[in-house]
Amino acid sequence: MNLDKIFTKLVFIIFFSVSGVMYEAKQAYPLPADDVIPLIDTEYYSAVHKAFANAKKTILCVMYMAKLDKGHTDGDEYQLVLDLINAHKRGVTVQVVFDRNVKFWEKGKKRDVVERRSEYAYNLLLHAGVPVFYDSKNRVTHSKVVVIDKYITIVGSTNWTYGALRKNHEASVMIKSRDVALVFERRLKQIETGN
Repeated sequence: MNLDKIFTKLVFIIFFSVSGVMYEAKQAYPLPADDVIPLIDTEYYSAVHKAFANAKKTILCVMYMAKLDKGHTDGDEYQLVLDLINAHKRGVTVQVVFDRNVKFWEKGKKRDVVERRSEYAYNLLLHAGVPVFYDSKNRVTHSKVVVIDKYITIVGSTNWTYGALRKNHEASVMIKSRDVALVFERRLKQIETGN
């Protein structure tokens, strides 16, 4: 192969490699935000509780786990579910999606058993008339995201459990941005649901 052909081939390879990288770069893009507030450890509960109380029009909540204890109705995790019910009662459009999945890590018949980590919370919301769904059992929804009034997005590691809200080191963030909220809302509404 002569030098011109090698050079042409090299330019061609570089061009398509850079094009691929540029295409990927377009997928991750910065969005403007009015405010970004870190919610570390126990700061999460008070921020979410207040945001739910102040919600005017919509709340979309996609939560991996809301583990409530029937005998501990004064826990923060229980209160967050009650906050969703209260928002629904005052006319806010609330939608909740919880995770359920087959035990894909098991073998044999155990693999087909469906786990519903948030069953009690699901039933509380359902009986209060809140639109609540489980995701597809064949895929884990590990998200912990709340979008409020198409403006506030709260996302991070915090599940709605006693441990996460009171004992664990957790890291979440509240983002005040219409652009960010709309991206999350659009993507979260694509989660396949069923009951």
